[in-house]
Amino acid sequence: MAITVTKTVTGLTILNNADNIVSEVEVTTKSVDDSNPSVLTIEGTENFQVDTSGGTGASGFVAYASLTQSAILAWTPVADGLSRSNTVSNQASWIESVKNPPAPAEVNKALPF
Repeated sequence: MAITVTKTVTGLTILNNADNIVSEVEVTTKSVDDSNPSVLTIEGTENFQVDTSGGTGASGFVAYASLTQSAILAWTPVADGLSRSNTVSNQASWIESVKNPPAPAEVNKALPF
């Protein structure tokens, strides 16, 4: 069956000043296998640092109130971090191992006597 992956911005950390400049983005990646969503669902959270050295004068700066999830996920440090991350492949591997558990290396057997 198919695995659906969603990436959601679940937290923003800002500099402690009046400019509300984002310094860290928290993204939750959720993978769901549609064959049994109640069992085959896994999620994980990652944090990505954002360069704040340019302040509000940085190229492409967007005021906090105007931020959107799609814009944040497209920021270079976030997009690059997500593309380098193993989260999606690790989640797919976990789902596969739950669907088709590997055979145990050892098993108990009745005594021969």
